[in-house]
Amino acid sequence: MSMHKKSIYILVLLALVIQLAASGCGNETAEADRMVKDADVLRLSAVEKFRKSTAAMDNLIRGAAAGKALPVNQTKEITDGAVSDSRDALEQLGLRDDKLKDAGFQNVSDKYKEYLQLLRDSNDKLRETMRHATAIPILLGNEQYSLAGWDELKAQTIVTQVTGIQFDIEKLYNESETMRNQAEQLRQDDPEAFE
Repeated sequence: MSMHKKSIYILVLLALVIQLAASGCGNETAEADRMVKDADVLRLSAVEKFRKSTAAMDNLIRGAAAGKALPVNQTKEITDGAVSDSRDALEQLGLRDDKLKDAGFQNVSDKYKEYLQLLRDSNDKLRETMRHATAIPILLGNEQYSLAGWDELKAQTIVTQVTGIQFDIEKLYNESETMRNQAEQLRQDDPEAFE
């Protein structure tokens, strides 16, 4: 085979390899997108549990802050439910991280990998938020007798502690949402990298 024919043959093979790689990348990007959608379902469920838990705790805290004695059995039931919801949410976020990690093993663009990393960082921050949120029902459950009117001064100290934790929770949640928004903006700014 002449040198010219070899060069043409190599160029044709190279073009085929590039075409196959490009078509494979598209298929793997679609698979990564499917994994991200599955991960988002887990996130939505976790956030719903987080909101339910937070709302229950807010009602208890408002009552305690107003000096209202909280019945021990009611406090225990609410705090146990909130701890359970928070733990379920943390478990779902752990599964979400696994799905996002698996999506990163697909043959996707560097921008897509950057997008996935931002989603994982956001998820880590959301998990930190949930861990902080779990501290509130645990604290209230441990101090249920103080909240029931046995120690009004202690009850006010607990309310102050919870207010500080709530501030941290809001800050962490906002940081998580900022990273998630950055990921979505990255996707909007360079849609070709996500095809």
